[in-house]
Amino acid sequence: MHLREPSTTTLADLDRAWKNRDREWTSDACVPSVDFPQAPGVEPTILLGDHEITLDEKAIELLCAFYQVPTAYFRRITAEERHYVMNMRMTHALGEVTITYNDRGLTDVRKPTKPRLEAEEFVRIAHRLYPASSTVLDAWVTADELRLDVLGRHAEDGVWGGLRFGQNRKQNLAPTVTPILFHEDTTTVIEIPDPSLKIDARGVSIDKIGERLAAEALRADARLYKDAEHLLGLVNSSIAGDRIIRLHRIAAEHKMPVRPLADITVALSRNDQPTLLDMVLAIANTANAPKILQDPDKRKLRTTLQAIAGAVVVDEAERCISCHALVAAA
Repeated sequence: MHLREPSTTTLADLDRAWKNRDREWTSDACVPSVDFPQAPGVEPTILLGDHEITLDEKAIELLCAFYQVPTAYFRRITAEERHYVMNMRMTHALGEVTITYNDRGLTDVRKPTKPRLEAEEFVRIAHRLYPASSTVLDAWVTADELRLDVLGRHAEDGVWGGLRFGQNRKQNLAPTVTPILFHEDTTTVIEIPDPSLKIDARGVSIDKIGERLAAEALRADARLYKDAEHLLGLVNSSIAGDRIIRLHRIAAEHKMPVRPLADITVALSRNDQPTLLDMVLAIANTANAPKILQDPDKRKLRTTLQAIAGAVVVDEAERCISCHALVAAA
């Protein structure tokens, strides 16, 4: 098993870190200009009217996303090329841009017609359900994604329940909330799928989106005790005789990445009498592997493995006793 370090971050800590002290600047998208100095040690800047702001890597990613410059390509080119490419994209940009900034630099770049929930609003919604001392397992805000994993309550023996808030910020999609379970002994996070927890953000105000997210968070939290019971109940389902067949069926149905599959197989082979609980934990715990856990580029893979494990927890479909394929309804 891969054990992750205990988190010392609380909702109160995150509230302070994500507190909004931002200001907004809106203009034609062609008005801003950037400067990428060639001299070593001199930081790039953006000019918003008469106001100059230093750009860090996160701010550069935001600009690349808005002005449609491939981020990986932009990282590879020289400062002189960066200066030329970004300024040319800005000069020929159409429409308007809203740039949000604070004392630390840029925090958001978007079209003014596409408002979205501020990061601290996710913390406030979580705080309506859970105390400020609640543990935050993961939290990040990038140009592409927002994520907040918070544990709220002790659901069952050795299992904590919580919520996973998220948003695709690159495409400014509706925010999401999903139940999660945390298995203390193995420090494993499992995402429980629930298609009914869906937020319709089309044509509604930011305040209404926040209200709908809070309502769905309440529904997600309400099911955590049952989910924890179901997870622990899997210890009664032996897979000693067909562990590999079951694993391959799960991998095929959920398009599991190949490399983690080898790690999961090894974990299952260490147990003489494995159960379905062992299978679920082996799948989700692979997301704790150091190469996956510590690499920001592997965040999508981590979520995929945790969600596959959760899908196994809630799977109650009728299956073939030999190959575990789904049995078609009569």
